[in-house]
Amino acid sequence: MAILVLSAPLPAAPFVAALRAAAPEVQVWTDADAPPPEAVEAILAWRLKPGQLSAYPNLRLLCSTGAGVEKLLSVPDLPPGLPVSRVVDPMQARTMAQYVIACALHFSRDLPLYAAQQARAEWRRHPVRPPERCRVGILGQGAVAQAVAAAFVPLGYSVTLWGRHAKQFAGLHSLAGAAALAQLLACSDLLVCTLPLTEATQGLLNRERLAQLPRGAVLINVGRGGHLVEDDLQDLLDEGHLAGAALDVFEREPLPAESWLWRHPKVLATPHIAGEAREAVVAEQCLEALRAVRAGRPPEWAVDREAGY
Repeated sequence: MAILVLSAPLPAAPFVAALRAAAPEVQVWTDADAPPPEAVEAILAWRLKPGQLSAYPNLRLLCSTGAGVEKLLSVPDLPPGLPVSRVVDPMQARTMAQYVIACALHFSRDLPLYAAQQARAEWRRHPVRPPERCRVGILGQGAVAQAVAAAFVPLGYSVTLWGRHAKQFAGLHSLAGAAALAQLLACSDLLVCTLPLTEATQGLLNRERLAQLPRGAVLINVGRGGHLVEDDLQDLLDEGHLAGAALDVFEREPLPAESWLWRHPKVLATPHIAGEAREAVVAEQCLEALRAVRAGRPPEWAVDREAGY
């Protein structure tokens, strides 16, 4: 087996080290090694340039370095029958749930208000928001969405998940389908986006939909920046319809220094740090996916290219 790591803008060295530690017998290269193109069986990448894949005539597998695969599926020369595999790291789901809970408490317990009072040395108490004003709506039904929901429930929040298809989750309310989205939005004081980015979800969080949230609602986005129409969010924050937003993903990354999102008093902006798949897990799942392909089996975490995830 031979794997080429093209992880830019992520550094390649940690993935190379993890692959070699997990399978010393496997040849692992980076583009700096200038490997013979015909020897490359699998590519591990985050994003690719148009035309890169066509250089490898014996390519059998394309693996993502993370859970999202939209940057790989958008490559124009992606061969129709080439299996694409994503990463599913339970630890990543847990750390993303931790991030969401921290952001939810940041707003629901009025910590920005108390920080402002601290700066003025002002001792003033405010009523704690009652549970009925802390209804959580989660866009998504995957591993991250389920981990987020499981983290909220012990804290006394009511939680509803939404996705394309009807699914049942023990102890949780769930809705499905386009018609039910408005129902979810209308009863979400905290809206959490964990969706994959597809043609169907691009720009999903626009003015029309965000305006359906209750007045004073908060948005937390750990999905993809492409889900959110950032100018529409700014309008709804400035108009007072939304009380705040916690954003870990953006349309452009790194977020440009001139972006209004850095300075808006109602926005908590972080540099895509909510969760990250461990290199050891990425390596093991890449290797297992290649073993499966060589044995004529689909990878365990094969991407449904029509669905986009």
